[in-house]
Amino acid sequence: MKNNRLIKNIVLIVFFLLSIYSYPQFTINAYNNGWILVNGSSGVTVKNVGTIQLHLNGALNYKNWSIVARVTSPIINSDNKEFPAEKLNFKYSSYTTQQYYAENYPTITQLGVIQNNIPMSFSPVYFIRNSPLPITIPTGKYGGIQLSYDIIIEGGNYLNSLKSWNNYPIRLEFTIVNEFGTVIATSPFSIDMQISPNGNYDVTPTFSISVNSSAINGELIFNTIQDYKNGVRKEYQDGLNVSSDTPYEIQVSSVNQYLKSNSSDNLELNSIRVQIKDTETGKLSNEIKLSDYNQTLYSSSTKSNAKKYNIIYSTSPADEKILNSKPGDYSTSLQYTIIPL
Repeated sequence: MKNNRLIKNIVLIVFFLLSIYSYPQFTINAYNNGWILVNGSSGVTVKNVGTIQLHLNGALNYKNWSIVARVTSPIINSDNKEFPAEKLNFKYSSYTTQQYYAENYPTITQLGVIQNNIPMSFSPVYFIRNSPLPITIPTGKYGGIQLSYDIIIEGGNYLNSLKSWNNYPIRLEFTIVNEFGTVIATSPFSIDMQISPNGNYDVTPTFSISVNSSAINGELIFNTIQDYKNGVRKEYQDGLNVSSDTPYEIQVSSVNQYLKSNSSDNLELNSIRVQIKDTETGKLSNEIKLSDYNQTLYSSSTKSNAKKYNIIYSTSPADEKILNSKPGDYSTSLQYTIIPL
């Protein structure tokens, strides 16, 4: 009987010793301090609404550690409206320490906190990248760091279509990684946002642009030696239809990198010049050499209701690129774009 009691006492002592043993920990806890209310096209900045807590429980030894965050799911409300993740920004606000193990508290620079606006993404973005502060905590010591962040919702007319009484749930994940990119600790973060239908929202501009059916297939035809010598020009009457209730720009670009022939020969885009003309005033736009990036043809400082423009295509006299090209039909597709100003 005595031996059995001794065994029980030993077991109890071992269990007690195991229960008070603690492992070194470098953990993260992210949480919100409220919610986000958007009341207009200018967006909003909500102060100190996001908090990241770092808990450092010795003995630890980390260097070049980082904090990253990502959006974990699309920001969609019950109306099936989706808020673009890149319009959500975090910005560092302040920081404090809690029961820090060392007398000299680290500065923001020593921590390596990124202090610019941080646009969010479904891919990880850095809040701290390769911190210059090594985490070297003696056994039995504790350190706590708390970082506060503002959340910024970018302004813009895009908010008009997202107005709703139903909240947008924002779900993120914050992660500590070591110098090799290995995950040390993670924490979920959630906050709700409402883009209130009551507020000061800018009127969304309405605008349109189309190519007249007679100008859908533009042609420049070289029939004679004089055509090659002098260049050719073709003007399509009322070729472009524009309507806009705000000032605007008209731009043009080629969908392809070259003019291509049926025999797979190429002709450089800049062999073709493009220009438009106001049918009411006769005012000519800029003349541009065609390219595969958008170039501005025309800028209007006033709104236009059912405005028409002639489209003019031309080539330069004695263009060597055309003279040296093989006979054939060369073509590309053009894209005309209207941009509200």
